[in-house]
Order: sequence, then structure tokens, then C-alpha cells
Amino acid sequence: MNIKSLLVIAATTVGLAGYGSAAFADAAAGKKIFDDICAECHEVMDFQGEDLAEQTATIKKIVAKQAKHKKALTLTDQQVADVAAFMVGGVK
Repeated sequence: MNIKSLLVIAATTVGLAGYGSAAFADAAAGKKIFDDICAECHEVMDFQGEDLAEQTATIKKIVAKQAKHKKALTLTDQQVADVAAFMVGGVK
């Protein structure tokens, strides 16, 4: 296998890995997290229609303590994806 083929496979794998977490986000689980942790200070309507990738990135920065936030968040990547999915789209 040549280097070009390996690069294509690597790029595809990375792309699918990033897509997979968002594709399997559970907005219903995200609603519970939002209600338990976020609703004290935030209204979900403030985030409706926002870009999912941007919202996910913002929450990840808060979890990593790279962005200021009133309280520390401890969430897994799946929980971040779930709560972001709920925040931007709600539960249908």
C-alpha cells in the first residue's frame, strides 16, 4: 500500500470518528443533563438553532477548563454530544 492510500484511509477514519459521536447523540439524555446541571443558569431557548459543532466545541472547552464558566463541568464526550444536541435542537 502506498503512502497516498494510507493518508486517504487515515483521513477517512478521523472524519468518520468525529461524525460518529455527533451522529449518535441522544437529545433526550442531553435534556436530563441540561435540566440537572445547566438549567439553573441557562434557558435552552437561548441555544436553539445554534450550530451543533460550535456548541459541542464550546462545551468541550468548558469541560477542559479552557473557557470561563460559573462552575466546573465534568462530562464525557458522549454527554457533551448529548447535551449539545438537546441545546441546539431540543427533543422531538
